[in-house]
Amino acid sequence: MPSDSVAAFRAAEYGEHPVLHLDSASYGLFPRRTVAALHDLAERRNRGGSIGDVDLDRCLDRARRAAASLVAVDPSEISLVPNTTYGIHLGVGLVAAGPPGVIVVSEGEFPANVLPWMALESRGFEVRIVPLRDGLPDEEALRRAALESGVRALAVSAVQFNSGYRVELGALGEACRRGGTLFVVDAIQALGTLRLDAEALGIDVLATGAQKWLLSPWGSGFAWVPARHRERIVPPVVSWLAVEGGSAFSAAAGYALDYLGDGRRFEPATLGTQDYLGMALSIEGLMEVGLDSVRDHLRGLHAVVQEWAAGRDEVRVIGVADPERRGGILSLALPDPEGARLALEARDIAVAVRDGLLRISPHVHVTEEEMVRTVEALDDAVRR
Repeated sequence: MPSDSVAAFRAAEYGEHPVLHLDSASYGLFPRRTVAALHDLAERRNRGGSIGDVDLDRCLDRARRAAASLVAVDPSEISLVPNTTYGIHLGVGLVAAGPPGVIVVSEGEFPANVLPWMALESRGFEVRIVPLRDGLPDEEALRRAALESGVRALAVSAVQFNSGYRVELGALGEACRRGGTLFVVDAIQALGTLRLDAEALGIDVLATGAQKWLLSPWGSGFAWVPARHRERIVPPVVSWLAVEGGSAFSAAAGYALDYLGDGRRFEPATLGTQDYLGMALSIEGLMEVGLDSVRDHLRGLHAVVQEWAAGRDEVRVIGVADPERRGGILSLALPDPEGARLALEARDIAVAVRDGLLRISPHVHVTEEEMVRTVEALDDAVRR
């Protein structure tokens, strides 16, 4: 049974949808409060006149505070960025500030957390890809690599996009601390489904888009860079709003490149205010529900599918049995994943196929009854 907070949030924020959306790992559905806030800002803009720079700044400040609450950091250390890739580039900048060395990633990582590092190879860096073990990240090999001399950074996803496997960030972070290795985390498939304490986990740069489990607009996201690293990173975009006096909208003060002393120094100039207002509202809603309640609800939804899969020889759940090592994604290996996806689509159930796996990613708007309907449809698809 869902917790009272999940049930109340679903009743208040979601109505009936023509399609059962089980693809939050691609994008999440807006709560009603988010839709209302986006609509209200658009209406205010279209009335003409001035919304007011102070009002717009308040929207962005609200988004920074909401983001900070997710990862247990100070809002001044949050940078609003349009996607995970931009945030990963802050990690690239931090690593590039030091001497060349090795950057370690796992095989199977999403390209957004590999390609930016590969661009450093032209500057003398080496990207080492650690092979998977039994189809999952080899965490022991990653920990050993973080302790090696010459390894400058370890970059991982908190939750893998294809399997839903949740790595043990604390153990990796501890290895990085001991080895003097920078630890960069792509959190896009984790945040919104579980708790992360970025500082306690030993993370040096955290990056995420917000359009998935954070139920936010495309083009919204954030990065966290702790104050100890701030001065070491050259902002990837030189923004007129990232310097002292930039918000005065004037050329009279001259053109001094005096960066702000907080996370705004990394923000890429004019931001999509409506996107970040939406992000703030959605994150606030999830925090009201409670991330522990969200996690428990998703485990209950997963259990419906896991129980069905256990009775089918031709279906296998990917990952490990321990629910603590799974994010919001449940992936299945089955004979014809694309055929199964199309069969579900024909019954107005949306899932995805990633790396040959059927990926199911429900969220707070989904009920256990709807998951039962999903496995009934899956059963029909597999029997064909």
